[in-house]
Amino acid sequence: LRDRPPKCHPDTRHGIRGPLIPWPDDPQAGSVRWISGWMGTGKSAIVQTMAEYWADQDRLAATYFF
Repeated sequence: LRDRPPKCHPDTRHGIRGPLIPWPDDPQAGSVRWISGWMGTGKSAIVQTMAEYWADQDRLAATYFF
């Protein structure tokens, strides 16, 4: 059983999320994006938010994070 997935507050992390938005359309970008950082810095929230963003646009092919 999992609590609600973490998501970014709408007014936060624009500097990180912004460059990710065009990533699926960039043929030079590669198919995997590695997001790393200290625990508690919001990596899961960013990934969940972006997965939902792309899913809403029927652009999500897969997700994998832990």
